[in-house]
Amino acid sequence: MFIRTKRVHQNDRVYEYLLLVESERRGRRMYQRVIANLGRADQLDRRRIDEMITALGKMAKSVVPVDPYSETAGYLGGRTLGALPIWRRLWEQLGIGEYLRAATSERQAPLEMAAFAMVAARLMEPASKRRTFKEWLGSVYWPEFEGLSLQHLYRALDVLADAKDELEKRLWNRTQELFAPEVDLVLLDTTNSYFHGPTRGQLAQFGPSKEKRFDRRLVSIGLLATRDAVPIGHDVYAGNTGDTVAFSAMVSSLKKRFRIGRVVLCADRGMVSEKILAELREMGMEYVVGARPGNLVEDAISYKGANWKDVAGLEIRVKPMAVEGETYVVCYNPNEAEHDRKRRQEIVSRLRQRMSENPSGSSLLRNTSFRGYVRLKGAAVEIDEAKIQAAERYDGKYVLRSNATLSHEDMARAYRQLYQIERAFRDLKGPLELRPIRHFTDRRIRGHVMVCFLAYALEMALRQALTGEKGAVLSEGDYHEIMQDLGKTTVGTIAGERRVYQVRSPLVGRAHEAYAALGMRPPNKVLEAPDDDPKASHQSEM
Repeated sequence: MFIRTKRVHQNDRVYEYLLLVESERRGRRMYQRVIANLGRADQLDRRRIDEMITALGKMAKSVVPVDPYSETAGYLGGRTLGALPIWRRLWEQLGIGEYLRAATSERQAPLEMAAFAMVAARLMEPASKRRTFKEWLGSVYWPEFEGLSLQHLYRALDVLADAKDELEKRLWNRTQELFAPEVDLVLLDTTNSYFHGPTRGQLAQFGPSKEKRFDRRLVSIGLLATRDAVPIGHDVYAGNTGDTVAFSAMVSSLKKRFRIGRVVLCADRGMVSEKILAELREMGMEYVVGARPGNLVEDAISYKGANWKDVAGLEIRVKPMAVEGETYVVCYNPNEAEHDRKRRQEIVSRLRQRMSENPSGSSLLRNTSFRGYVRLKGAAVEIDEAKIQAAERYDGKYVLRSNATLSHEDMARAYRQLYQIERAFRDLKGPLELRPIRHFTDRRIRGHVMVCFLAYALEMALRQALTGEKGAVLSEGDYHEIMQDLGKTTVGTIAGERRVYQVRSPLVGRAHEAYAALGMRPPNKVLEAPDDDPKASHQSEM
């Protein structure tokens, strides 16, 4: 049904009449049937048209006539939609929703939706559970969040803590099916995070803080990830757990819980000990780790039996030395060498100035920067020129230790990719706000870390989907631009006399790329509210 204009020639003049017309099919042809003649266009009373539309609008299904002078009609406010449809699609694709619904089917509470709400909030506006409930849930448009209470969020934390191992295993299997990430290399790293407020249980302990918060109790977290920082699993340990102990536990977890074939473990030198490396060899596992200072490292630096080789794609040169079933690989970066040289010159220059001001050098041993370039001579401290010259040999160099059947160039690449897992921890502790932890029972702490882990898993799944390539991950700049554009999507409420509609704002910028990557259509432009007094219901929510 539509309005058609009919022109009539009369007395050398042209008059326009407005006709209300309906199209109908007769056999194979379409005809237009005039339902009503609304009169001459120049003689129509605009107020009568408004009255007619308002009267008919009360019986309409998709038209909302609005009284411009009414305080209870028109635009009633809006909420953020953002990337919620994207996160929900990935939540279901990865099987998280299905598993949690089955795990909580006997409970008369929407705990699966509460878990999704916490993970989505962690991705969109990280905050405490209380603030998420009081502020965030009411600021976003997602009807399924209605009816959630604060106790539902806390109870969902308990569910996530209890389901952690099985859910991670299913999540990883599903990730492999969807995105086929490369798992020939597994990166391992640990971090710790501090607490606010009182704590109890076994996890919150004082220990060596990586954030220099020695005044706070800590919890330690280990993360397993692929070379592209796609998460495999995580474990939570007491805050006083050493890195080597955590490393050993994570390796055991990797072998028991995940369907992963031959892999090469890659870790920093602070995480491994001789005992751990011996255990890895006994288990038949391959590794690439940073070598700790010692005689073999000195020998590798001085080794003349191999030539330097350039590593394609990296500003690194490598030189290997075989030792008793292992390979020590010296990596040299010319840019880092220049940086190290200038930094050492600055330190030595300050050291010489301090020595000229205080010849006894009594306070220099307490300075960690100076300590490596001085020595005791009797009761006095003097500059050790031999140490300064020896330090030059290490400019831009570090040594790897490996038993893997990889090329020396691939060993260097593997170790450089550890920054991916370090970025994962930055994401967990930065945008996803893993810290500070405000829960004080072990179960809730594990649930909180699981929320952060699931949020990171969804983010990495979206990054992979956006590339369109198996195992690839979208660049940081492109990802943030798409997320910023998605965040501008809102849903506004428009009310007429008897009906209320939720209207989505247009997608802007690159927001459509996220929907296209997941093969989904954006939500409809118009989302009708429930028929049972929807306006009153919405106004009570606002």
